[in-house]
Amino acid sequence: MKARSFVLVLAIVVVMAVAIVPVWSALSGTLFPSSSANVNFPEYNPYATGGTWYKGQLHSHSTRSDGELGPSDVVARYAGLGYKFIAISDHHSVTKIRGSSVLVLGQEYGKGSTESGLEYKPHMNGINISSAPSENLPLQKRIDGITSQGGIVVLNHPTAFLFSYSLKDLKELRNYTAIEIYNGYSEGLLSGDAVSLWDGILSTGRLVWGTAGDDAHSAATYDKGWIEVRLSGKLTTASVINAIKSGSFYSTQGPTIDDLRFNGTTFTVSSPDSDCISFYGRDGKLLETVNGGYANYTVKGGEGYVRAEVSADGLKAWSQPVFVGTSSNTMTGSSVLDVGSSYVARSSEPVGD
Repeated sequence: MKARSFVLVLAIVVVMAVAIVPVWSALSGTLFPSSSANVNFPEYNPYATGGTWYKGQLHSHSTRSDGELGPSDVVARYAGLGYKFIAISDHHSVTKIRGSSVLVLGQEYGKGSTESGLEYKPHMNGINISSAPSENLPLQKRIDGITSQGGIVVLNHPTAFLFSYSLKDLKELRNYTAIEIYNGYSEGLLSGDAVSLWDGILSTGRLVWGTAGDDAHSAATYDKGWIEVRLSGKLTTASVINAIKSGSFYSTQGPTIDDLRFNGTTFTVSSPDSDCISFYGRDGKLLETVNGGYANYTVKGGEGYVRAEVSADGLKAWSQPVFVGTSSNTMTGSSVLDVGSSYVARSSEPVGD
């Protein structure tokens, strides 16, 4: 069997803006404004359903843009590394893979702006769509163009120099699914880690997931960051997209997480690789750290959200946040906000190279 035959390839369009960007931290002000104390946090549990974990990549490039390997070789390389689904996110081209289970699309677009007219260079992935919105549209209208097709939006490497989003941007923009909290390729540009920025937007009560990706352009940048989705049924395009939409995944630089569970009161994390497991809440506050590979955190009230961070040999894995409401020490239901219930993934036909 050829390696690529068991790798699910997702339909993806990458929307990237071009022009001048100020460093994100200069525009964001304080990441955790004092007003967060007055935020009404929702209740939502992304880990309400069990299942099997599947390794996947949402950010990679081929020779159709600025990558070193051809599309089929990209798929084969990731298959050899144990990936079960990938998205090739090429710039300025539509990438099609013969023999894949779905169509793969990837493009990079021209300059973008906020509604106020400020121009800069943010990048975004539009996943599971058949066409991309015009490059001349403001960022919000691009996002709306993606979501109107049933697609999901990931804001890429938001703290990388010249390609960044400020916290102000994240607050103003709506209907994106996730931000890329770790980007393997951006480590040398400024910062591949946007976890503090993620805590900033989570502290406003927004359900925004955090992804990790290679942004691979060469073999040296493969397998540095990925996601693991948890599926209760078969591995299909629809099941993967719905898992991402609902937050049923974790992101990692390498550490493995066996289990993530929340029963309305206690968040349980199990990791065979872990040196320690830390829990964080609103304003990025460290709630508790437990040494070893198994930890429980019991909600005490006022956390707003709780997310777990696994550390192992200098590398990290990040759970998605469990939103626990504004003040209670227990959730009234497993999923008051069911963000994934009405989401239906698109399907595509395989095409040739």
